[in-house]
Amino acid sequence: MAIGAATGTMTGLYKQAQSRIPATVALPSHWLKAYEEFVTKNASSVSQMESALRSMTYIVPGRFRESELASETLHTSTLLLSLYHTSLLRRHFPSPSPPSPQTRYTSFHNARSRLYSHSAILLQTIQYTELLCEMFFKRRGGDKARWRLVVVLEVIKAICRTIMFWVTGRRMVVEGVGAERPNIPAASPSAEEIEGEDGAPANGPDQEARVQDERSKEWPMPRTGMILPVLPTTTSESITSFLSVRVISADDIKAAHHLVRRISNLQGQAAEMMWILRPVVYAIAMQRLQGRNRKDWRPWLLGLGLELAARELGKKRVRERSIGGWRGMTRVEKEELKRRGWGLAWWGMRGAFYDNVTRGWIQSFAGKLRGKPLLDIVGGIVEDYDYLWNEYYFSTSTM
Repeated sequence: MAIGAATGTMTGLYKQAQSRIPATVALPSHWLKAYEEFVTKNASSVSQMESALRSMTYIVPGRFRESELASETLHTSTLLLSLYHTSLLRRHFPSPSPPSPQTRYTSFHNARSRLYSHSAILLQTIQYTELLCEMFFKRRGGDKARWRLVVVLEVIKAICRTIMFWVTGRRMVVEGVGAERPNIPAASPSAEEIEGEDGAPANGPDQEARVQDERSKEWPMPRTGMILPVLPTTTSESITSFLSVRVISADDIKAAHHLVRRISNLQGQAAEMMWILRPVVYAIAMQRLQGRNRKDWRPWLLGLGLELAARELGKKRVRERSIGGWRGMTRVEKEELKRRGWGLAWWGMRGAFYDNVTRGWIQSFAGKLRGKPLLDIVGGIVEDYDYLWNEYYFSTSTM
């Protein structure tokens, strides 16, 4: 009897626990839905909060010394959260009208190929988290573990870019996942919150008459129902600015996959693959040579030489093989080449050039600001960034 009672008690407890498990498992999804609802209802406030957090992690004193891991964790978390918020808002609000050419191009390939989409998302996630991972591995395993991680991450990023290059039909790799923030409609204030110039509520007869007058000037199109905006009638400059934002360029009417031209010749493909593999070669050279001598020029010269060679081969392809040459390039191609051109400036902050040349200038500049009111704060921030650039590879990485 005692055994039967105990068995019945255990069975009852088991059934009671089993009935509570689904409710417990459902709690995270319930919290996630509540959080998504909060973000969609307060989209503008959330965007401002993200911007404030990013700004704070850039200028907080002592960011890169004792508190480097904590502050970089906050910075990385903000970037990843912003990426999640963007994907969330794109499901609830309309896309920007019209979307930028780069967004059209990347969104087209994201929808067309799941492999491209996964590669682009993985690439951007690594770019957001690579510096934090490097800090963690250096603290846990020292320089040896850190350089192994650097090489592995560069290899993964090169694989992602190679996949994107071949999936798009051997077109120039364009960074980004096409996640542009959508247009967030502003909440319209209630009549009680709107007040006129004399302090009275603005829902009186005069306000209603103005609203009716504005609506009477609008013209709804019969077939689509779209409402044409009212043309400005004040000055010629306002009319010019009104019309200039509505001008359609050639890129606006091109098909999305034509916004980046196919690289058909072997020379151009070799230039793009050289640009993709340059970070891997540079990271391996840094791992093998720079560990013994930080001021060794060989890794720096090798990496810069590969990037310049890839750039020159790409320019030659555009001049000789592309229809229209430089003038025939689309806006997406020009912006990508401009971004890569600005990336060359970061070679002044890397490797032997930084240790032998740039760092002395930065330390001299920070030393001149030390002890001066207000400028001393700027000098402290510069010294913190000097520590970051000197200690971590990914702090000056552009790919």
